[in-house]
Amino acid sequence: MSEMDVIIIGAGVAGLTCGCLLAQKGLNVLIVEKNEKIGGCCTSFEKEGFSFDLSVQSLGECQEGGRIWNLLKQLDLLDQIHFISLEPAREYHFPNQKVVQSSRIETHIEYLSSLFPGERRGIEQVYKILRKIFNEFSQMPSSLNWFDLSSLNSQIPFLLRYKDQTFGQLLNEYIANPFVKTILSVRSSYALLPPEEISVVGMAGIEMSYFDHGVSCVKGRVERFPLLLGEAFEKRKGKILLGHEVEKILMEEKRAIGIRLKDKAEVTGKLIISNVDAQKTFNSLLGKDRIPNSFRSKLNGMRPSLSYFILYLGIDGDLEELPVSNNEVFFDNQLSKEYQILYENQIPEKAPFYLLAPSRVDPSHAPPGKSTLCLSMKAPYHFSKGWGSKIIDELSESLVSRASVLIPDLKKRILVRTEATPKTIERWTGNQLGAAYGWAQIPSQSGIHRLQRTTPIPNLFLTGHWTSPGGGIAAVVASGELTAEAIWNRFERGEF
Repeated sequence: MSEMDVIIIGAGVAGLTCGCLLAQKGLNVLIVEKNEKIGGCCTSFEKEGFSFDLSVQSLGECQEGGRIWNLLKQLDLLDQIHFISLEPAREYHFPNQKVVQSSRIETHIEYLSSLFPGERRGIEQVYKILRKIFNEFSQMPSSLNWFDLSSLNSQIPFLLRYKDQTFGQLLNEYIANPFVKTILSVRSSYALLPPEEISVVGMAGIEMSYFDHGVSCVKGRVERFPLLLGEAFEKRKGKILLGHEVEKILMEEKRAIGIRLKDKAEVTGKLIISNVDAQKTFNSLLGKDRIPNSFRSKLNGMRPSLSYFILYLGIDGDLEELPVSNNEVFFDNQLSKEYQILYENQIPEKAPFYLLAPSRVDPSHAPPGKSTLCLSMKAPYHFSKGWGSKIIDELSESLVSRASVLIPDLKKRILVRTEATPKTIERWTGNQLGAAYGWAQIPSQSGIHRLQRTTPIPNLFLTGHWTSPGGGIAAVVASGELTAEAIWNRFERGEF
């Protein structure tokens, strides 16, 4: 293979986004993927006629004007994919109360304010701040000068103001009622963090990417989205190499000159982009001795997110017991208690769990007269050493038992069962400890504190959820776009 302009390691959504945009500019781009399938965690599988999405069931920013919608429009793909809007977006079940969350922010604020009229002003202020932070991040150019403080203060004042704050601190400033704080921070669990730890910046991305442009499911399978990106990439003369794992980033003096695959084949390139685990990128593919001590120290001090245990079920009959497809069940009104146990590598006896019924939104996920159900809970990687069948069976039985409160006779209706553990996620994505969202979105690892797209190696770049903005599909699309913009600017200047 002749020398490439750009080599991208990893065909996750960020890598595909970046590759499409660079190939569209006319660059010669190669994407190398260790799996036989593209998409990373945004993939799907089938078992005995039932279709399941691995870990991504719903997406934000898919409606008109959203980041994903805009990308598809730019690549002329809008007529090849259909999004099913979810309204309401989800239901949260607490011990003594059910809370419905709309996908429309005005409806959501009005609903919460009607439940807690004394907190209306605080609720409005919290979402006003989240929106300002989200807008600043969404419009932030890749060329922003992080060393020009006056420029930063004029362009991203809210990002700077809240860059070191947790969402819990923001709530304490504006909200008095403890249960209102719980409701406002309930989606922090989608980042696998309690409100006392998740950054305001991270929470802004999670909340506003859904509220601004709705919550949607992909009609058919969620992997339709990355597969379309792959087709668009190849249509623009990009090359995808599947089933080949990168063993080494090749260096000459202080620059990356290409990659070596595990089969010992080598490919040279002017520029390398890593869309895989950051620790693997620098400690394994590159080598610890290739990066400065200060950068190595920062990297070693960073903390990956928690992971999931997911149970996929094929069910006999419809799931009319569930009024909405997305549910989360809590056994306590205090979100933080669960994490105290998770951080000890245990799972609470009454752990909150997610209950998703994809076939209620899209019946094509199951044969006629049948349904799909996904039950999941947060799980630390070291809860089990080998994640053998005994542990898997115990967790599966526990989830089925809890879900039976909402779906009577669930156990008798199970036709198909399969599971994913943190080890499954680690094996498929390559993410250390099965991290679901890259680095945990704590203040010291969010926003401007997350790894930058540039690295100590001048022609090695990063994209994906290990860099900003963070985890989630809309966020990694943003990362892919920003990395592509930064790289194209350098090509235009003649640096490569």
